[in-house]
Amino acid sequence: MKRFLLVAAVVAGSLVVGACEKPSTDDCRAAISNMERLLGTDTTNLRTAENESEVRRCKGGSTREAVACAKNATTLAQLKACDFMANKGQKK
Repeated sequence: MKRFLLVAAVVAGSLVVGACEKPSTDDCRAAISNMERLLGTDTTNLRTAENESEVRRCKGGSTREAVACAKNATTLAQLKACDFMANKGQKK
């Protein structure tokens, strides 16, 4: 029983540490909004439903650093340097 509790504590601890590397929902929304503004696509009508799927994708596949970079980018060159827009299966 003690061994099970130890293993459970280690697994739970690693999940908490791993979750700390993921960006927050608000940060993802801000980064996506900034990206749309920089790309000139922030006036489309499809923003609500499509953005929520992009927010989920951002949370699951982006690092906090890439999201913070995309959120603070002021030019397209800065945004492209953030490694925020790259697809996981796409070669650079």
